[in-house]
Amino acid sequence: MSDNLFGEQEIKIFLIEDHPIMRRGLVSLLTTEGNVQVIGEADTGEDGLNRLLELPPPDLVILDISLPGINGIEVARKLKKIHPTTKILILSMYDNPIFVHQAIEAGATGYLLKKAMVEELNLAIDAVIRGKTFLSPSITRNLDIALTFEKYTPESLTHREEDVFKLLAKGQSVNQIAETLVLSIYTVYTHLSNIKRKVGIEKTPDLIHFARENPLILGVGDKRVSL
Repeated sequence: MSDNLFGEQEIKIFLIEDHPIMRRGLVSLLTTEGNVQVIGEADTGEDGLNRLLELPPPDLVILDISLPGINGIEVARKLKKIHPTTKILILSMYDNPIFVHQAIEAGATGYLLKKAMVEELNLAIDAVIRGKTFLSPSITRNLDIALTFEKYTPESLTHREEDVFKLLAKGQSVNQIAETLVLSIYTVYTHLSNIKRKVGIEKTPDLIHFARENPLILGVGDKRVSL
């Protein structure tokens, strides 16, 4: 980062990130700015919220979406109740548009992928601090998908439909799914038809694409994956 990227304004930032190397790297990048102060950091959502309760509102919280215990989206919701004026920038490895939409609804105004370059981090922080919304470019191309699935929840599928969805996400064909689950091909197509109806997708190829791009929407085995 270059000196005083954000002008003369002093920026107070709090980090919530469970990976120590990523957290240390962010601190190193941010503190090269003469007007940026990292006032605290935490490796879990619960710890972050507890520490923020004891601090004056920071200008910005940079928050991972996948955290032990309370996930980043829930942290964002709670944070907005504690410090309503604090801006939130999500930093995540997931480009799932549903997660992006949920994060925005929870109060985040920025969503940046961890694979982003340093320059993109600069732009994201600058935009969010100025009250604007920033999304990684690869996310904005697919964000309209989130509106389609806004009301979708994993509970809307039966256990067998979840099995079919998860195998689709792993790249199995209809014939392979039938063999894996010991079902007839006709039964698999029936499950696919029900899934499409429930999540609002009309064409099977679109469902296959969605399943492969969004495997974390459903759990693995009997345990659902949390953010």
